[in-house]
Amino acid sequence: MLAGSHSQVASLGEVNQLSKNIALNSQCGCGAEIGSCELWSEVIRRVGRQMNIDVLTNPYGLHMGYPLASTVIDKAHQTPAYLVKRRLVLGLQFLQFRYGLSWLTPLLRPIIQGVDNSVRVFEAVRGVLAVEAVVDSSKSYLNAIQFYRRYPDRVRIVLLTRDGRGVLWSNMKRGAPRERTVRDWCNRYNRAIPLLQRYVRREHWLQVRYEDLTSDTAKVLQTVCQLIGLPFEVGMLQFRQKKHHIVNGNRIRLSSTSTIATDVEWMKRLPPEDLQFFEQHAGTLNRALGYK
Repeated sequence: MLAGSHSQVASLGEVNQLSKNIALNSQCGCGAEIGSCELWSEVIRRVGRQMNIDVLTNPYGLHMGYPLASTVIDKAHQTPAYLVKRRLVLGLQFLQFRYGLSWLTPLLRPIIQGVDNSVRVFEAVRGVLAVEAVVDSSKSYLNAIQFYRRYPDRVRIVLLTRDGRGVLWSNMKRGAPRERTVRDWCNRYNRAIPLLQRYVRREHWLQVRYEDLTSDTAKVLQTVCQLIGLPFEVGMLQFRQKKHHIVNGNRIRLSSTSTIATDVEWMKRLPPEDLQFFEQHAGTLNRALGYK
């Protein structure tokens, strides 16, 4: 949302969930339902015309890859069979990236189709809003790398990290098991970072630490603007002054405040035995990401 507050940027949220949100007619960040939103209704019309389909009546005809919904779920689409197929296809995609298995490419055509359809959406948004860039926060490192490999001159990647101890505490508050949280957190970065280093030119991706973003927002945004080749605008700090069309994301997209504060509750609340467990299993990775 901060990046999307630039006059030449639109932040769209988790775009890979667009088909689901069309199917459920979910609420856009602007407050309107997707089907009646001034941006998305026009984008849906333009993309549907390009693909020769009625996206409103056939939302999953607009294939956007294999997203996983965890809060708002279209159970008619995200079935057990879908989850199995998703696991298989993304596993093959990881193997191709990890080991350079080019012979897997024909099996990954649905992934490429999802990327190309996403770009159709991006181009339609750029046309409707007359902006230079869009921000997709779909949170998939495999997607990000696939986008970059297909459009290296047009894609830039921001890797947003948070102190793993804060992630652990946040998940434990919601009842997630400690062991699974730490394992998943480690797996994500141990898999993502080597692939970013292998496939993405170093000047085309940027690690942003949540703690730096919340403590010195202007400085971090200046760095992000340099990455995407646009001048920093001080108005980006007042991100509520611009109407955002966030299609899917957490509750902040519907909040009314521009206040930014660092959440370090874990420093006081995370029990010593859990800190010790984290240090034993994830401390080295946490320090490699810049956390002491």
